[in-house]
Amino acid sequence: MADQVYIGFHPHSIDAQRRVAIPKEWRKDAGDDAVFYLLPGRNQTIQVLPKELFEKEILDKVRKVSFANAEKSQALAMIGAKASRSSCDKQGRITMTQELMEHASLKGEAIMVGSFTTIQIMTPERWSQSSMRTEDVLDQIERIQESGEL
Repeated sequence: MADQVYIGFHPHSIDAQRRVAIPKEWRKDAGDDAVFYLLPGRNQTIQVLPKELFEKEILDKVRKVSFANAEKSQALAMIGAKASRSSCDKQGRITMTQELMEHASLKGEAIMVGSFTTIQIMTPERWSQSSMRTEDVLDQIERIQESGEL
């Protein structure tokens, strides 16, 4: 799954147990035991990271932080309290915490958006508000190609 790319968007229903299905093509390399980490995202979204990316980009760096550093220790406690880990069930569903759902204002419907290395979950309303014109998308691609940055 290290080379997994998440692109496209998928509308999904959220069931009564706060579960939403990860699209099959997004979990194809991980099999039935795919693990994702869910964190509060900016702009009332849930940021979903595959296990490998979470371990490489977050956990490896967090292990280097001294627990004796009061400010960093407090920040890690806050992040840890808001984060959750979810394994896909046999239907490919992950479970969101009530707190994360409230953060993203999610109720019965969600949009899952591929962000290349991660997935974002948001309300259909948030998705429609965030859409870019094609010219703006092309401007972003040009920036990436020229500088490697958005």
